[in-house]
Amino acid sequence: MSMTLRPLFFLIMVLALVLGGCSSGPSRHLASDVSMIKAGQTSRQEVLELLGEPDSKRMVAAGTEQWVYYEEDPSVMQAAPIVGGVFDPSGYHMVVVTLAGDMVTSCRYSAYDDDEFDWQDDYSWQEIEK
Repeated sequence: MSMTLRPLFFLIMVLALVLGGCSSGPSRHLASDVSMIKAGQTSRQEVLELLGEPDSKRMVAAGTEQWVYYEEDPSVMQAAPIVGGVFDPSGYHMVVVTLAGDMVTSCRYSAYDDDEFDWQDDYSWQEIEK
């Protein structure tokens, strides 16, 4: 690389790092926010105040519904400007809140890592050949 292009390259790299750190909006923190929800004590309105509108809702019985909150755990590569959108997240967080009437009856938190099932690759010797 020529000496005249090095400062330009350095400037582009600094801008990419700075812009990569910019936030695209408010984010939820399901792992910590869900700890404030207590079955039999937390109301529908309090869930909305803590977690916001759910990502999906479904009726599971008469008067009982489940709210699902879903959040991606971004990978390092997703933070890259311009091309970050083509990379997959490193994991997922999910909260399922069950409501009967106006009261929470259960709240379940789950986290999944992208490499959670990589252990299956270690057992290729158990495959049955046809």
